[in-house]
Amino acid sequence: MFHETAHDADGRVCAEGAGASPPAPVPSGSPFDEVTGLVAGVDRINAWLAVAKPGDRFVYATRATLPIGSAGKKRMLDLAERGLVTLVRPRSTIDPTIFNYTAYRTAKLDPLARPVRPKLAIASEPIADDEAAVIDALLPVLERFARYGRPCPTDRQLAEKAGLADDAVKAGLVAMVAANLIRIHGCAAPTYRRVLILSTGLITGIAA
Repeated sequence: MFHETAHDADGRVCAEGAGASPPAPVPSGSPFDEVTGLVAGVDRINAWLAVAKPGDRFVYATRATLPIGSAGKKRMLDLAERGLVTLVRPRSTIDPTIFNYTAYRTAKLDPLARPVRPKLAIASEPIADDEAAVIDALLPVLERFARYGRPCPTDRQLAEKAGLADDAVKAGLVAMVAANLIRIHGCAAPTYRRVLILSTGLITGIAA
């Protein structure tokens, strides 16, 4: 029975299986890369393919011949047919009667690979110390009204409930929008606005 092997992007081999311990890493190209009789499994090949760059080498077996039913052999032949790897089998530097079955990654992109998409991040404006105090006072009031679906208070009502000066409310709401804490949507009279709390998804209601 054959054990699978793990290879790094340079082609080094380590045995895997019950009771097997991986050998110490050695420079790529050294005769000590070769572990006779082992064939890399599909999972190991896929792991190498996911990180391999054009020209990277992978010794996936060192044997006289590959087993007919080897899953690793079938996987490499499939990759070669798709143009993702080039397969060669130079003779072993340890025993010239056996071969190093080797794959080289080509520059062709894998159309089946999951695309790496950049993560979108919402840019937030920094909050000044004086704005932070206003936000700390306003946010709980707005959250309470949104939680119960009540219409958004006017600036004067917000100032009273938050214990702020009337002229501080407008600037505070602008700062909260810039910091991606809330969104403000227009609506009909008498409220003229609905406030969405981004952290909870709750929104103030509309007057009946």
